[in-house]
Order: sequence, then structure tokens, then C-alpha cells
Amino acid sequence: MIAASLQLEFVSAVWIEWLPHRILSHLTPLALIVLGYFVEKHYVSRPAVFANALAINVYIRDVANPHQLLILYANLGVVMAGIGMYTYAAEESLSSRYYILAQLYGSPVVALVILLF
Repeated sequence: MIAASLQLEFVSAVWIEWLPHRILSHLTPLALIVLGYFVEKHYVSRPAVFANALAINVYIRDVANPHQLLILYANLGVVMAGIGMYTYAAEESLSSRYYILAQLYGSPVVALVILLF
């Protein structure tokens, strides 16, 4: 009877809560960064910019006093994501300048920004 009770508790527990608090508190942005990483092939794609821009915005939403440069970076990401997804849905191409700026929203860069702030 006790063994059955323990098994039921194991099944009904929320397993994600077993992660360390540091990882758990950053889980949403980290999941978006991982998604962006898998979307990236040989360059930073527009869907990856979208996922990573959301990741940085979700992250700074929870920061007590975000630095103004971090806010600017997040806001530029929203603009980049919006332009990228609009042109992606409309099947329009973008100039090389967009993709140069998009490098700022690659998964490694966004992950580094989150870890540094």
C-alpha cells in the first residue's frame, strides 16, 4: 500500500519543479533560445530572431531594474521580429542589412546577454 502511494505521488508530482531555481526561473527564455537555436541552420533565420527576441523580452519582464541598454536591445528585437515575421508570412525577401542586424539576436548572443544580466 505504501509503495503504491509513493508511486502515485511520483506520477502526480510536477517534475519540472525538481530543477534548480536558477534554471527554473529562466526556463521560458531558455526554451525559446533552444527553439531559436534549432531553427537556425547556416544563418540566423527570421523565425529564430522572433523566438530569441521573445526570449529576451520575457527575461527582462522579470528583471527588477533592467539596464536601459537591455531595454533598448529588447525593443529593437521586437521590431526585428515583427519585420521578420511579416516578411516571412508575406514570402518577401529582406536585405542583407536585416541579416547583419539579425546576428545580434542569434541564440548564442541572446543566451549570453541573459547570463550577463
